[in-house]
Amino acid sequence: MAIPVTEVAKGILRIGPLESAHSERTSHWSALTSPYLVVGKERAALVEPGEDVQVPGTVEAIKTCGVGLDRVAYVWASHIHLHHIQALPTLLPHFPNAKFVVHPRGAPHVIEPTRLVQSTLEVWGDKCYGPFSPIPRERVMPVDDGQVLDLGGKELEIIHAPGHAPHHMGLLDRQTRALFFGDTSRLDTPGYERGYHDIRPPLFDVEKFVASIHRFQSLRPSIILTFTYGGVSHSPENTLRWALEDHLAIERICLEGLREKQTFREIWRRVGEYETRVGGGHVAAEPEAGSGQVLGMVNYLKRKYPDLEMPGDLRRKRTF
Repeated sequence: MAIPVTEVAKGILRIGPLESAHSERTSHWSALTSPYLVVGKERAALVEPGEDVQVPGTVEAIKTCGVGLDRVAYVWASHIHLHHIQALPTLLPHFPNAKFVVHPRGAPHVIEPTRLVQSTLEVWGDKCYGPFSPIPRERVMPVDDGQVLDLGGKELEIIHAPGHAPHHMGLLDRQTRALFFGDTSRLDTPGYERGYHDIRPPLFDVEKFVASIHRFQSLRPSIILTFTYGGVSHSPENTLRWALEDHLAIERICLEGLREKQTFREIWRRVGEYETRVGGGHVAAEPEAGSGQVLGMVNYLKRKYPDLEMPGDLRRKRTF
């Protein structure tokens, strides 16, 4: 079956969504994801490479677009969480002229990935998206905030955007004002523009997240494109405002719960009630399945307020 390719903005092609190996390892959600091909007059860039099981579909789709694999000059990922980059060791050999574009804090961990893989295993156990081999140093391109990738008639601006992770970035197409904003908020449901709150350990940070949202708002994007489900927001002002409101609300609920010595299950339930009320995110049936919305926030609050006690029923007591 041919991989669907859709032009979502001028010169920006969405590939898929593609099936993820992760969807076979968990029953509560299906992790369909979409890389994007951004095409200029001279060069092209692949955005969000994904997992190794998706490489054949990605490569075949690029070929069907009439873009030579040697034209791909950059492979960019919003951050180095493995479901965004695990494809790299398999994918890069297909693109002889491409470099992996990464935040400077992420570069050492793809060149020598022992710590990256270990931390993923510690947090998520066997849901770690498979092996990850070192990327040759000469193929890794750390980028500064504001740096531009010139594709020839199309310029992609790097936006450092910590919060979800210290090595998190956005990418702005200066010509269309299309914004790739990584895991700032996940638009998992087609046509739905209030995102899922991916507040994951180990190093989610509310203050940095808020600053990144304000930075994105100042860019006045025309459209937001996301990795999961090929999500699109045609109302970026609303999507960014909701992301800010929802994360601050979840912070307040979690902080109140910790101060009142509530159980993790009770804090999770109150977050679910908030999401149901505002019509955002996904409300999982059990805390273990949906704890990503809460676990990272609880860990952040423990770092910020060391005297807080962690809930006794929190099975994954990690505060990296």
